[in-house]
Amino acid sequence: MDTIAWWGYRLLAVLVLTQALWIFHDARKRGENAWLWGLLGLLNVPSSLLVYLLVTRRKKRDRN
Repeated sequence: MDTIAWWGYRLLAVLVLTQALWIFHDARKRGENAWLWGLLGLLNVPSSLLVYLLVTRRKKRDRN
């Protein structure tokens, strides 16, 4: 872990928080469980975002 500089950790923290906030707001707008999706967005970058997009977009397509 010594190979990653302090700015790397800060960049990772900003990416994770930004992703979680975007997922939270988008889930709230779509009527999904925003708190659950937002917490899942805090786990890692970008796989949480990809899972969210696949699940919510598939639900929308299935409803139509």
